[in-house]
Amino acid sequence: MNIISSYSVKIKHYNRIFNDTVKLYREAVDFFIEVCLSEWDVLSTLGGSHQQLRYVELHTHRTRNNPEPKYPFDFYFYKFPSYLRRSSISAAIGKVSSYKSNLANYEAGTDKRKPSVPKAGYVFPAMYRDNCFIRT
Repeated sequence: MNIISSYSVKIKHYNRIFNDTVKLYREAVDFFIEVCLSEWDVLSTLGGSHQQLRYVELHTHRTRNNPEPKYPFDFYFYKFPSYLRRSSISAAIGKVSSYKSNLANYEAGTDKRKPSVPKAGYVFPAMYRDNCFIRT
């Protein structure tokens, strides 16, 4: 029998150390929201979330095989970790998808209020202990 236990640890009195990381993460989500809004015609036709993530990453992240991406994410977010970049892309795709479906409902007449353009809001990155911080 395998017993697997998982728990979360609340960080008390030291949460201000993550303020810069959270601010930068939210700026990245805002950047990707703008990209997703402008590329939504293509993104909405792609099969799954992995294909959507790859499409956005291909158009924003500079690599050896992709030296000039359409949107210069790496210029604004130099050395941004890949797991945070992919997390922010997924958050942006989710927000834009929700916005587009709410907008379609509004235009069909089922919703009374027009939805506002999405913003990053209060999204937070997942802080994996070995990647983002060291508990001392």
